[in-house]
Amino acid sequence: MKSYLQVQRDRVKYHSHPFKNTVHRSSLTAPNLKSCDTWVSFINHFLLKRNYKSVALKLSAVDKNGILLDSVTIQIDKPIVYCLNLSNIFLNLKANNFLIDFFSEKNLFIPFPAVIITHFGKDFCNVVHSYNRVLNDIFEDDSINKNHVSEASFDLRLSKKYDTFFNLNSGISNLKNEIVSINCVKDKFKFNKKIKVSIPKLSFKSFYLSKILPKKFEGGIVKIKQPKQKLFYGRMLAGRLNKKTKSFSANHSYYDSSRIKEYFQSSESYRTYPYLKGLVNKITMYPVFSSSKLRINLKIYSKNKTFISPAINFSSNSSQSLNICVNDYINSNNLKDVTAFSLIAKSKNRKIPTRMNHQLIYGDEKKDNALQCSINLSLTNKQVFVPKHKTGFVWGQAINHNNFSSYVGFCFKSSEGQKDKIKINFYNETGKIKTLTKSLGPKKSFIVEISKLFKNSKKLEFYWYTASSKRHDLSAYSVHINEKTGNASGEHNF
Repeated sequence: MKSYLQVQRDRVKYHSHPFKNTVHRSSLTAPNLKSCDTWVSFINHFLLKRNYKSVALKLSAVDKNGILLDSVTIQIDKPIVYCLNLSNIFLNLKANNFLIDFFSEKNLFIPFPAVIITHFGKDFCNVVHSYNRVLNDIFEDDSINKNHVSEASFDLRLSKKYDTFFNLNSGISNLKNEIVSINCVKDKFKFNKKIKVSIPKLSFKSFYLSKILPKKFEGGIVKIKQPKQKLFYGRMLAGRLNKKTKSFSANHSYYDSSRIKEYFQSSESYRTYPYLKGLVNKITMYPVFSSSKLRINLKIYSKNKTFISPAINFSSNSSQSLNICVNDYINSNNLKDVTAFSLIAKSKNRKIPTRMNHQLIYGDEKKDNALQCSINLSLTNKQVFVPKHKTGFVWGQAINHNNFSSYVGFCFKSSEGQKDKIKINFYNETGKIKTLTKSLGPKKSFIVEISKLFKNSKKLEFYWYTASSKRHDLSAYSVHINEKTGNASGEHNF
């Protein structure tokens, strides 16, 4: 794990000196999972954001033993959405894992590309942004892997119908009898176990927590420490699985920072989110932040008035996660015309953890047992570095399919400040196809329903949006829900 404050310092450096420590390869890996197709999708942000007219994309398929099966290179040079079904491209090969590498003679700045991995199955469509990769050199390894911490922040379900899984990924070397440490806490109960694992290079292994944890740990706090690997940055794909249908809703894990002492010299962090009417809107926060005692509030905006929920005390020493259902506050207080809400965390002294991670959860309000969308996020803070004269520019993916209801919600991270006009462009494989403009206030969100904007499709279609404003804190969130099963997934913007 790289220190967040070091991330801040590095951002200051590359804005001041864009030709120092340049990045020319940006990469990710994607697992080929059973019972679904594996897609990667992205808009050519290299061209649209930086005006880079020549970027090479290399796709590689690797078998279960880490042996290269085949590769293909594509020139990325058009202002369009690139939708690549890796399962079809390497159809006749027994691929277990895919490597996706972007190369450019110009500085890419970020070694993680803005790519969404989509696993499309019979009754679900799971999306997650790129989350692990082979590092570029030993100096990046020194920086990225300096602090080796556990992975956490995923929702634990252990029942007859549902399980929780995580994928352990290997890098450029085989893992031979390496140790994976699993820790779980729920109320007064504690569980610790060490598992020996062996995985070939450039591969992965799925673990199912119902086979490891007693059922009494349902809803507990899980932390998993994976082996330290040279030249590899590995978060885990983790989430909930329907045991019968094998459908799943998963996201990447997040750092356990509870043993890291790193703070903003500020007493408050915050973030504003779209409220999706007719859906479940929830927040789950895990005690995986630097040692701190916090007071958590919701702010809900209704008819130009602000409702503030009672404060909830939450500590890094808590033995339970914090679960907040936004709908309950809205319904119990009979609030009307709500389109946005904020999560506020305050500390008692003038320092607050830099990484205030949590899950933003949306789901089908009528199907309590469906797989809900869980988007991994962190609160922001006024001490986060913002370059001078920075404006807002964000982009991301939405899907279109006649079996899914699909939404994109736009809002500002801060509920303070002035309203601003946002301009939204939608793209597909042919290029730009739709432009919307909207005057947006800081206490509201703008929701786009994809099926109303475009005709429903019998096949899976990928639409990407770009959105811009004069305010630097513009953000967006996409959610889609299977209309029959209620299985949901989603992601935040890049």
